[in-house]
Amino acid sequence: MFCRIGIVFLLFACSSFTLCNMVMIGSAHAVQGNTEGVEQNGSAKIYGKVTEVLESAGYTYAEVDTGSEKVWAATATTTTKVGDMIAFTTEMPMRDFHSKSMNRDFPLLYFVSEFIADQSVQSVQSVTSAEQRSPHSMSKKDATAAPITGIDKVKNGNTIAEVYADQEKLDGQVIRVRGQVTKYTANVMGKNWLHIKDSSTQEDLTITSNDAATLDSVVVIEGKLALDKDFGYGYVYPLIVQDASVTTE
Repeated sequence: MFCRIGIVFLLFACSSFTLCNMVMIGSAHAVQGNTEGVEQNGSAKIYGKVTEVLESAGYTYAEVDTGSEKVWAATATTTTKVGDMIAFTTEMPMRDFHSKSMNRDFPLLYFVSEFIADQSVQSVQSVTSAEQRSPHSMSKKDATAAPITGIDKVKNGNTIAEVYADQEKLDGQVIRVRGQVTKYTANVMGKNWLHIKDSSTQEDLTITSNDAATLDSVVVIEGKLALDKDFGYGYVYPLIVQDASVTTE
């Protein structure tokens, strides 16, 4: 038993980061208390854009920009390049890892089984690029668009024009709005995304929801308004309604 613990410790301390290291990941969890720098986390996932790639001792190291921070992960040699959007799980973080082969310190490095070309990451881009010219203009009007006729204000609610006019006061508040669905994308980052318009303005309103909707349907949405919401990857929504209920009329 003592020998086994010693081998596991040596493998994780080894900066050459050999293939045997990945084989021993399960054992490292079992002796976590004796493996300095290794943490056992629940399963979560990090998404982002690859900003730097290093190859060393049979492994690919990737720096990933999540939009709010940059983190490093490593996996067995794989085809990954700068600019790729990837995801990886976070069960195996190692703190203060030193690589002798690269003579480089990593304050935090995730050991992962693979880099995932994750559909959710790609969908974040598609929602933005397919709908707007700029990722920062998700809630800005199209100069050629016009208000939709016949979409009146819902009882005890707001028009879209009122939401924009009173956005500072309504920030963080639950609002109700009636509108016609002009854009709809399902299952992006675990949510359905829709845009609605009404007869009060050329502006549209962006909503995230667990409820489904159909294009051109008239709906009443009810959810919390948020301003300057940053989802990472450079995608900032000046105004968005989050986790809304969607009722089709």
